[in-house]
Amino acid sequence: MNKSLFYSTVILLLIVGISLTKKSNPSQGSAPDKVSFGVKIGILPTGGLTQYAIVYYKNKHLQSIEEVSLERLIKIGRGEWPVPRTTVFHDYFEEFGMYNDTLEDGTILDYGAAFDSLWKIRFNAHPFDHRLGDGWSLGEIRPSLKQQGYIYDRYGVRGYDQDFFTDSSFFKLLKDVLDPNWIANYKSLY
Repeated sequence: MNKSLFYSTVILLLIVGISLTKKSNPSQGSAPDKVSFGVKIGILPTGGLTQYAIVYYKNKHLQSIEEVSLERLIKIGRGEWPVPRTTVFHDYFEEFGMYNDTLEDGTILDYGAAFDSLWKIRFNAHPFDHRLGDGWSLGEIRPSLKQQGYIYDRYGVRGYDQDFFTDSSFFKLLKDVLDPNWIANYKSLY
Protein backbone atom coordinates (compact mmCIF):
# COMPACT_ATOMS: atom_id res chain seq x y z
CA MET A 1 0.00 0.00 0.00
CA ASN A 2 2.84 2.36 0.75
CA LYS A 3 4.29 1.79 -2.73
CA SER A 4 1.01 2.64 -4.44
CA LEU A 5 0.60 5.79 -2.32
CA PHE A 6 4.18 6.77 -3.16
CA TYR A 7 3.66 6.23 -6.92
CA SER A 8 0.35 8.09 -6.84
CA THR A 9 2.01 11.04 -5.11
CA VAL A 10 4.91 11.10 -7.58
CA ILE A 11 2.55 10.98 -10.57
CA LEU A 12 0.40 13.73 -9.08
CA LEU A 13 3.46 15.92 -8.49
CA LEU A 14 4.66 15.34 -12.07
CA ILE A 15 1.27 16.31 -13.49
CA VAL A 16 1.12 19.47 -11.37
CA GLY A 17 4.72 20.34 -12.26
CA ILE A 18 4.14 19.91 -15.99
CA SER A 19 0.93 21.96 -15.95
CA LEU A 20 2.64 24.78 -14.01
CA THR A 21 5.58 24.76 -16.42
CA LYS A 22 3.26 25.16 -19.41
CA LYS A 23 1.37 28.03 -17.78
CA SER A 24 4.50 29.89 -16.72
CA ASN A 25 6.29 29.61 -20.07
CA PRO A 26 5.52 33.00 -21.67
CA SER A 27 6.92 32.11 -25.08
CA GLN A 28 4.57 29.20 -25.60
CA GLY A 29 1.63 30.30 -27.72
CA SER A 30 2.87 33.89 -27.94
CA ALA A 31 3.66 33.90 -31.65
CA PRO A 32 1.66 36.62 -33.37
CA ASP A 33 -1.15 35.58 -35.67
CA LYS A 34 -1.02 38.87 -37.57
CA VAL A 35 1.86 41.17 -38.40
CA SER A 36 1.51 44.66 -39.81
CA PHE A 37 3.59 47.75 -40.42
CA GLY A 38 3.14 51.26 -39.13
CA VAL A 39 4.41 54.82 -39.34
CA LYS A 40 4.13 57.91 -37.09
CA ILE A 41 4.57 61.35 -38.61
CA GLY A 42 5.71 64.42 -36.67
CA ILE A 43 8.67 65.96 -34.92
CA LEU A 44 9.64 62.93 -32.90
CA PRO A 45 11.94 62.51 -29.87
CA THR A 46 14.37 60.66 -32.15
CA GLY A 47 14.90 63.88 -34.11
CA GLY A 48 13.21 62.49 -37.20
CA LEU A 49 9.90 63.18 -38.89
CA THR A 50 8.83 59.56 -39.30
CA GLN A 51 9.07 56.53 -37.08
CA TYR A 52 8.45 53.05 -38.45
CA ALA A 53 7.29 49.95 -36.62
CA ILE A 54 6.29 46.34 -36.96
CA VAL A 55 2.96 45.79 -35.22
CA TYR A 56 2.05 42.38 -33.79
CA TYR A 57 -1.48 41.16 -33.11
CA LYS A 58 -2.65 38.10 -31.21
CA ASN A 59 -6.32 37.08 -31.25
CA LYS A 60 -7.18 40.38 -33.00
CA HIS A 61 -5.67 42.40 -30.15
CA LEU A 62 -2.54 44.52 -30.25
CA GLN A 63 0.25 42.44 -28.75
CA SER A 64 3.24 44.78 -29.21
CA ILE A 65 4.88 47.41 -31.38
CA GLU A 66 8.53 47.08 -32.34
CA GLU A 67 10.21 50.19 -33.71
CA VAL A 68 12.37 49.51 -36.76
CA SER A 69 14.44 51.47 -39.25
CA LEU A 70 13.00 52.17 -42.68
CA GLU A 71 15.65 49.94 -44.25
CA ARG A 72 14.70 47.01 -42.03
CA LEU A 73 10.98 47.58 -42.61
CA ILE A 74 11.52 47.48 -46.37
CA LYS A 75 13.66 44.30 -46.20
CA ILE A 76 11.00 42.55 -44.11
CA GLY A 77 8.12 44.05 -46.13
CA ARG A 78 9.59 42.83 -49.42
CA GLY A 79 10.10 39.34 -48.02
CA GLU A 80 13.89 39.52 -48.15
CA TRP A 81 14.14 39.03 -44.38
CA PRO A 82 11.82 36.94 -42.21
CA VAL A 83 9.17 38.63 -40.12
CA PRO A 84 10.62 38.86 -36.59
CA ARG A 85 9.26 36.29 -34.10
CA THR A 86 8.38 34.02 -37.02
CA THR A 87 10.07 32.08 -39.78
CA VAL A 88 7.81 33.66 -42.40
CA PHE A 89 9.15 35.40 -45.51
CA HIS A 90 6.29 37.34 -47.11
CA ASP A 91 6.19 40.17 -49.66
CA TYR A 92 3.68 42.53 -48.06
CA PHE A 93 4.39 45.24 -50.62
CA GLU A 94 3.33 42.96 -53.46
CA GLU A 95 0.29 41.80 -51.47
CA PHE A 96 -0.88 45.41 -51.17
CA GLY A 97 -0.04 46.31 -54.78
CA MET A 98 3.12 48.28 -53.98
CA TYR A 99 5.97 47.68 -56.41
CA ASN A 100 8.70 49.55 -58.21
CA ASP A 101 8.20 49.56 -61.96
CA THR A 102 8.40 51.65 -65.10
CA LEU A 103 5.11 51.82 -66.96
CA GLU A 104 4.73 51.83 -70.76
CA ASP A 105 4.20 55.60 -70.76
CA GLY A 106 7.53 56.09 -68.94
CA THR A 107 5.98 56.76 -65.54
CA ILE A 108 8.17 55.42 -62.77
CA LEU A 109 6.44 53.81 -59.83
CA ASP A 110 8.71 54.05 -56.80
CA TYR A 111 7.36 53.45 -53.32
CA GLY A 112 10.63 54.86 -51.97
CA ALA A 113 9.29 58.26 -53.06
CA ALA A 114 6.22 57.62 -50.91
CA PHE A 115 8.38 57.26 -47.80
CA ASP A 116 10.15 60.51 -48.72
CA SER A 117 6.80 62.32 -49.01
CA LEU A 118 5.09 61.24 -45.79
CA TRP A 119 6.17 64.38 -43.89
CA LYS A 120 4.19 66.50 -46.37
CA ILE A 121 0.80 65.47 -44.98
CA ARG A 122 1.78 66.94 -41.60
CA PHE A 123 3.81 70.06 -42.45
CA ASN A 124 3.45 72.95 -44.92
CA ALA A 125 7.26 73.14 -45.26
CA HIS A 126 9.98 70.75 -44.21
CA PRO A 127 10.68 71.74 -40.59
CA PHE A 128 14.44 71.10 -40.78
CA ASP A 129 15.38 71.82 -44.39
CA HIS A 130 13.19 74.25 -46.36
CA ARG A 131 15.12 73.40 -49.53
CA LEU A 132 13.18 70.10 -49.60
CA GLY A 133 10.11 72.01 -50.71
CA ASP A 134 6.59 72.57 -49.56
CA GLY A 135 4.36 70.15 -47.81
CA TRP A 136 0.63 69.66 -48.33
CA SER A 137 -0.57 70.65 -44.88
CA LEU A 138 -2.50 73.89 -44.67
CA GLY A 139 -1.23 74.49 -41.14
CA GLU A 140 2.38 75.25 -40.30
CA ILE A 141 2.96 72.22 -38.08
CA ARG A 142 -0.46 70.54 -38.20
CA PRO A 143 -2.93 69.96 -40.98
CA SER A 144 -6.10 72.05 -41.07
CA LEU A 145 -9.09 70.76 -39.12
CA LYS A 146 -10.66 69.46 -42.34
CA GLN A 147 -7.42 67.70 -43.27
CA GLN A 148 -7.23 66.18 -39.78
CA GLY A 149 -10.83 64.97 -40.09
CA TYR A 150 -10.08 63.50 -43.50
CA ILE A 151 -7.03 61.64 -42.14
CA TYR A 152 -9.10 60.26 -39.28
CA ASP A 153 -11.98 59.19 -41.55
CA ARG A 154 -9.73 57.63 -44.19
CA TYR A 155 -7.00 56.05 -42.05
CA GLY A 156 -8.32 55.99 -38.48
CA VAL A 157 -5.46 58.12 -37.16
CA ARG A 158 -6.17 61.05 -34.87
CA GLY A 159 -2.83 62.08 -33.34
CA TYR A 160 0.10 61.77 -35.71
CA ASP A 161 2.70 62.06 -32.96
CA GLN A 162 1.16 59.26 -30.89
CA ASP A 163 -0.69 57.02 -33.33
CA PHE A 164 0.70 54.80 -36.05
CA PHE A 165 -0.86 54.46 -39.48
CA THR A 166 -1.09 50.64 -39.40
CA ASP A 167 -2.44 47.65 -41.27
CA SER A 168 -4.04 48.43 -44.60
CA SER A 169 -4.00 52.16 -43.71
CA PHE A 170 -0.21 52.09 -43.88
CA PHE A 171 -0.23 50.83 -47.47
CA LYS A 172 -3.20 53.00 -48.44
CA LEU A 173 -1.29 56.06 -47.21
CA LEU A 174 1.82 55.06 -49.18
CA LYS A 175 -0.25 54.75 -52.36
CA ASP A 176 -2.14 57.99 -51.70
CA VAL A 177 0.95 60.18 -51.26
CA LEU A 178 2.03 59.13 -54.77
CA ASP A 179 -1.35 59.94 -56.36
CA PRO A 180 -1.54 63.50 -57.82
CA ASN A 181 -5.36 63.49 -57.52
CA TRP A 182 -5.19 62.55 -53.83
CA ILE A 183 -2.57 65.26 -53.23
CA ALA A 184 -4.68 67.94 -54.95
CA ASN A 185 -7.76 66.88 -52.98
CA TYR A 186 -5.84 66.86 -49.68
CA LYS A 187 -4.37 70.32 -50.35
CA SER A 188 -7.87 71.70 -51.04
CA LEU A 189 -9.24 70.78 -47.58
CA TYR A 190 -9.35 74.13 -45.78
